[in-house]
Amino acid sequence: MLDLRIYRAALLPVLLALIVVAFSLEDRPEPLRTAIPAEAFDGARALRVAEALQRTFPQRRTGSAQDARLATIIEGQLRLAMPGVPVVRSAAEAHTIDGDRRLVTVRAQVPGSSSAAPLVVVAARDTEGRGGVAQLTGTAAMIELARIVAAARPRRSVIFASVSGSTGGQGGMRALLAAVPRPLDAVIELGDMGGPVADRPLVVPWSSTSGTAPQRLQRTVALALRREARITSPTPRATSQIARMAWPVTLAGQGVALADGVPAVRVSATGELPPSPTAPVAAERVERFGRTILRSLTALQEGPRISGVPARQVIFQKRVIPSWALRLLAFALLLPALLTALDALARLRRRGGDILPWLAWTLSFAAPLALAVLFARVLGLVGVVPATAPPPLPSAAPLDGAAWAALACTAVVLALGFLVLRPLLGRRLVRTQPPQAAGAALAPAIIACLGGLLACVLNPSAALLLVLPANLWLIRAAGGRRPGPRLGVLVVLVSLVPALLVAISLAAQLTLGPGDFAWFGFLVLAGGQGGILASLGWSVIGGAAIAAAVVAWRATGPKDRAITVRGPASYAGPGSLGGTDSAMRR
Repeated sequence: MLDLRIYRAALLPVLLALIVVAFSLEDRPEPLRTAIPAEAFDGARALRVAEALQRTFPQRRTGSAQDARLATIIEGQLRLAMPGVPVVRSAAEAHTIDGDRRLVTVRAQVPGSSSAAPLVVVAARDTEGRGGVAQLTGTAAMIELARIVAAARPRRSVIFASVSGSTGGQGGMRALLAAVPRPLDAVIELGDMGGPVADRPLVVPWSSTSGTAPQRLQRTVALALRREARITSPTPRATSQIARMAWPVTLAGQGVALADGVPAVRVSATGELPPSPTAPVAAERVERFGRTILRSLTALQEGPRISGVPARQVIFQKRVIPSWALRLLAFALLLPALLTALDALARLRRRGGDILPWLAWTLSFAAPLALAVLFARVLGLVGVVPATAPPPLPSAAPLDGAAWAALACTAVVLALGFLVLRPLLGRRLVRTQPPQAAGAALAPAIIACLGGLLACVLNPSAALLLVLPANLWLIRAAGGRRPGPRLGVLVVLVSLVPALLVAISLAAQLTLGPGDFAWFGFLVLAGGQGGILASLGWSVIGGAAIAAAVVAWRATGPKDRAITVRGPASYAGPGSLGGTDSAMRR
């Protein structure tokens, strides 16, 4: 049914796309620099503030009374650090790991000498349980930075803010972004400023939608970290960048700011993850990280405005692959499967076949998955499980009785979908044609091609995950001698390896085991991270994969027919039995 000559001819654009991508590599923008020293930051004083706050408020769960009282103390500290600068206290309802809570935000804006867009320095103060000193070093560093900047009369105005909601939902960051005027030049979120330095990216650039922080902002902060703290923040590998953009989920507040169109990064000794409550803190590390932020603010004050968010680009070998090049590469890799599928569809129609029933039959396998996704979202909306976006870590939302009940109910819904709903839809949609029909093998590949084209427009990194399914499912549907059931199912499983690698990469970056990562994925669905339409779209791709495996398992290759009629033993070919001239005499 397939004309593989078309497939081979369509591989030529892939080569051309690779050449174009190779020549599209750009130099990374230079970081902003400053010659002004950052010795004014007093790490010992900041650590004393953190220790005093920790002794007074050891437990400060999001939206609790302790959290609100801590906000009052921070408000007083900012008034002392910045005499004459108005300090604003506001409260807003937000969804947290404990349901809807009223979160208090404290902010103060140091006026600048120009009308340029302001900078924002923000630190979260809440914890999921009993907190440690390391978790408050960001707040203490923010207060110390406010004291220095207020006395320096900056060129750009700087907003200092204390927020809550970092354990899930980032409600405080959302409220802050809604309250401050636009435009904003950049947001720097402070995490752990004094704990042990982790072996992961310390300048966190991920967005909660898709893309990363602008390279100039990332490199400016990374350069300051290298100059002041003598620490080189590891650059995420290209595969890790593609994985984070294909599945755009992040735990920290910079992701919310980037999703809102504001350049933002998080700086923390533990990277994206929160520090341990028992992590030891050193005044020297607090001073080094504090000076890093002070140098970054100074460089941003003196340089041009940061622009370009979120940036859907990949850094490979210290060169930038722009988003249009990723989109071109994904489209070129999908093109052979797309053109061959269109030719196969035309052949099928000429033979009197119909693809629409088989497309509907393939989508029937997605119905149980979509039903389970919607059920998980409903459980989040009614408060059975924490439904925040970004989702909480499993440590902040452990598997308790309600969580296990929610998982069990979702499993029952999924099972009923496959045992009852899917067969019912399948019988109604396809009634006459056998399950080994050519349309059944072609339909999953067509859905993968269409999904890949849509992803090329919306998220080219996600489109790369559909390259193998679109091509392997189509080749497996080729006419002639097909592989056996086991080999056919193995081909379908191999096509899902890129998606598996993305999950493994994300689990490794978040240091989650298989069980915790599965629970984390359920919380992502319950919180609606990425949008319900994206979840339903991936349900369609998952259903197509199941349909492709079912077709591969049921399909049988052409068998050799048993010979039941033979001619004489002395038969020597045409003409040897008479009736035609023998070719042997020619």
